[in-house]
Amino acid sequence: MQRFVIALVGLLVATVGAEVVDFGTCPGTMKCTVHEVRISPCPEAAKQKPCTVIKGKNATIEFDYTPEWASQEAKAKAWWTTPATDLPFIGMDEKACKFTGCPIAAGQKQSYSYELPILKTFPTRAYDVKWQLLNEDGEQCCFIIPIVIKTKRGKV
Repeated sequence: MQRFVIALVGLLVATVGAEVVDFGTCPGTMKCTVHEVRISPCPEAAKQKPCTVIKGKNATIEFDYTPEWASQEAKAKAWWTTPATDLPFIGMDEKACKFTGCPIAAGQKQSYSYELPILKTFPTRAYDVKWQLLNEDGEQCCFIIPIVIKTKRGKV
């Protein structure tokens, strides 16, 4: 029981600290509604600016979604995206059921929460990140968020 209370308090603290961020939609057909995207830490969200994440630290990305599809074993992917190409985000755990309830039911609002390590090897700069949640047939929930990766010293 004590573990449950500690886990619940930790979840509430993490959720309270997360900031709602602006996000864009992915190109192509999507049978899913993304209701809200939150990132923690992201004090920049209050000024509607891209979140700044620090190398060597973790950032938590959460979103609420309602798919028009079902899935027994969903997959999650993140990409550095540009108009020319998408590059996979290195080190991401793609087993989405660890971070959202599975099976995923069509028409049921759910949440996804992932602690994203910002590796020290990532180049310091601004990025657009495309985040996908996919079922076995490739149907997806997808959104794009801008982020800025900085070093501890605050250099861009």
